[in-house]
Amino acid sequence: MKRIFIFILLFFSFYTVRASVDTAWISYLLKRIEHQQIKEDAFFIKGSFPAYTDKYYKGYSERIKDNNTSFCIVLNTLESVRSKLTAYQSVLLDSIQFRASGVFKKFENKKGRGTYNFWRQDIEPKFPYNWWIPFFAGNLWRVPDDFDDTVWCLTALKTDSSNAARIHDTMQHYSNYPAKRIIGCPDEYKTIPAYSTWFGKDFPVFYDLCVASNTLAFVQRYNLQWTKADSATLQLLVKAIQSKDYMTHYKDLSPYYENKAVILYHLAKLMAVKPIDGLEKYKTQILTDALELFNKSDNILEQMILCTALQKLGYSSPMIELPAKEKLVWMTEHNDLAFFTGDMLGYFEGNTKKTLAFFFKKALFYNQYCPAYNDALLVEYLILNN
Repeated sequence: MKRIFIFILLFFSFYTVRASVDTAWISYLLKRIEHQQIKEDAFFIKGSFPAYTDKYYKGYSERIKDNNTSFCIVLNTLESVRSKLTAYQSVLLDSIQFRASGVFKKFENKKGRGTYNFWRQDIEPKFPYNWWIPFFAGNLWRVPDDFDDTVWCLTALKTDSSNAARIHDTMQHYSNYPAKRIIGCPDEYKTIPAYSTWFGKDFPVFYDLCVASNTLAFVQRYNLQWTKADSATLQLLVKAIQSKDYMTHYKDLSPYYENKAVILYHLAKLMAVKPIDGLEKYKTQILTDALELFNKSDNILEQMILCTALQKLGYSSPMIELPAKEKLVWMTEHNDLAFFTGDMLGYFEGNTKKTLAFFFKKALFYNQYCPAYNDALLVEYLILNN
């Protein structure tokens, strides 16, 4: 009896120590994210997080600084796990959110539409990728507001239901385009009257599976009345999953993310808000595809988001052999996995696209990085995978 008592005591002592270590880990990472938040800087916006861009083949780089909406996805990722934070950690998150509160206005539509842009709108923006595209294209490089940044910002701002419904009404004007105006995706998708990626009537229309997932997650989160465009956007996702095109034609169907693991991560986030009948039947397939990608991946951040996707879908995830804390943080923050892709080849199709890709791909394809967002993904992974 005495031995059993000692065993039970040791058992609970181990898990108490383990829990305290995990808590310390999360607190450390939240403080690290808070430390990266800009206090004063000649380039970066106060309250935002450093973000960088460079040509895709170079991998992670801090060569080109970029002010963009990466701060939103840091906030939203951390907020999604708030219920599992300690009181102290929740206060840290409150502090991070408060200091970021003044950044949103700089990306908001200047005409009062309530939508948001990837790049700041309060000053004359500078094209970050290179000098020669603005030189030859003039103002054609300027992108309109987009669905992704709009739902990210509104969610991070915790906008009220009435404003969410108003923006949802605005979204209805940016779907059901003629097939000839839809660029990049396979022809069989061009008859689906889904949402465009952009709030731009005179801008090329693109479909992106991650943008579509984030848009529908916004609709689900705010319990908005589904419209024809919502149903069509769901149809786009279902068709891509059912046909496995999201694994084989992912660059055409997700031109702004271009990574299969990232697509699965965004799909899982949508499905975790609340069940959607059209997607639930494919959970087993998504599980199988995620495990296959996990087993092939040698990128620790990619492995983590795949595990997080599985947890969000309600499955157990594989074990990752994590290195020591300092090495893990370095590998996470300096990771080659981009959170967003600037693919200027996506504006072309057919032989034109193939020709440009052959001659200029290295100069027309940029990746976006944000170390603080990678840290937020690590926090999410550690919490959900315990």
